[in-house]
Amino acid sequence: MKKEILINVGRFETRTAVLDNGKLIEFYSERLEQKNLVGRIYKGRVENVVPGLAGAFVNIGLSKNGFLPLADIPDKTLSQMYDSEVEEAEADKLKETRRLDLKPNQEILVQVVKEPLGKKGARLSSYIFLPGRYLVLTPSINHIGVSRRIRDRSERSRLRSVASKLKKDKMGLIVRTATEKVPEPDIKLDFESLMEMWNSVSKLASQEKAPALVYEEPLVSLKLVRDQFTLGVSSVIVDSRVEYENVLRYLRRNAPKLRSRVRLYDGKEPVFERYGVEDELRGVFERKIWLKSGGFITIDHTEALVAIDVNTGRFSAEKQPEKLIFQTNMEAAREIAIQIRLRDLSGLLVIDFIDMHLKENMSMVLKELKKYLREDKAHTDFSGFSRFGLIEITRERKRPGLFVHLTEECSVCHGLGRIPSKDYMLSEIERVLQQRADFLAGHTVLIKAEPHIADFLSVQRFEELADWARTYNIAIEIKADIYLRPGEYTVILSDTNDVLYKREANRVSGSG
Repeated sequence: MKKEILINVGRFETRTAVLDNGKLIEFYSERLEQKNLVGRIYKGRVENVVPGLAGAFVNIGLSKNGFLPLADIPDKTLSQMYDSEVEEAEADKLKETRRLDLKPNQEILVQVVKEPLGKKGARLSSYIFLPGRYLVLTPSINHIGVSRRIRDRSERSRLRSVASKLKKDKMGLIVRTATEKVPEPDIKLDFESLMEMWNSVSKLASQEKAPALVYEEPLVSLKLVRDQFTLGVSSVIVDSRVEYENVLRYLRRNAPKLRSRVRLYDGKEPVFERYGVEDELRGVFERKIWLKSGGFITIDHTEALVAIDVNTGRFSAEKQPEKLIFQTNMEAAREIAIQIRLRDLSGLLVIDFIDMHLKENMSMVLKELKKYLREDKAHTDFSGFSRFGLIEITRERKRPGLFVHLTEECSVCHGLGRIPSKDYMLSEIERVLQQRADFLAGHTVLIKAEPHIADFLSVQRFEELADWARTYNIAIEIKADIYLRPGEYTVILSDTNDVLYKREANRVSGSG
């Protein structure tokens, strides 16, 4: 396996990509005016407490107040931020609920655990987590956790012992995956850096008046290097000398042995083009993803869930359809796992694999899906196959998914993905004329439409328009308007210029 990290720095945006054997598996971008909020620590002011929602709205200085649950549970916060770094058995020890007794205008230190989404403000926690390269400092949780991805028992025991020696009273530490086989002096250095950071946060919080930002995570490039640049990564390629120096400076103190793997890209072709990232990013907008087997998967976003469907069109030509179905589903499971991570799909995901008859095949497909999601940083929970052949996954939402981040709602269809057909609009126009037949008789009616519709009416449906003119005793004119968008048209009474009916971007209006 060859894993690479690419960092592309532009004037207004920094983009990072993680490649696994040349295939894009993770992508992050950050604009100067839209920095990631997750991990930020604020000194906030309670605006109001809502018992019915079992939470409080806290002013942290953003356009929308953040939401803080009154029953703040540390393992919930861990699942939202660092679940992959804590064993499930260890997380069970953290069920003790901190019951917050808050009052309006009270000042409180909070951390953002989920980005604002839609009309919702940021999700907050009163538990603070400060991540370093090897450790996560938990100032308000007296606990030691070791990443469940470190499986060697003797190594786990060693790291727990090191953490126990470093830990301060009433504070806690989480030993991260990157700490495996790291010498104790390097871990101690990381701990000292985290304590300096926490002392700075505490001092700033005591001096500032709420609402105030007292800590923010580093830029996306350094954050990715901190969290994912391990011995398993073959190289980090940076196309900006300034950022290249920043990465080396960070590694000089935190992981000096990895500095030789950082390379400054100086090619003439943009780094994302050189490694095929731009082509793969364009595929993020595609609803349909083709598989090598000839099958394909489709991904559809709805308000309640993300629906993923697996299809193949070669049943009739296959002598062993169960074998083909199983192979297609196995390939689809791998691709679905990649797309979930790449697109950052979250919430409820429902996967409809092609129906299989053998239970052992169903079990292997589910195992394949879980295997390829094992490296996913976000917390996921799986169901088995339902009696309808569906698998349900819940995946933690930390921020809007990549599809939402890179797109905006279509001004024509308003999220439907489709516009009315030409024949539907033809029938709609006839109904307008029919309803106003007595009023329109002897007059001229002008139909202004976007060019494709105007051409369709005047050329392909000329006979229908002629029939309408005879039936309703009117003259009909068609005019193309380049300023109208697909699916838009207006029916106008020429004599007075009154608008009889107007369809625009899935909205209609008109006079009676």
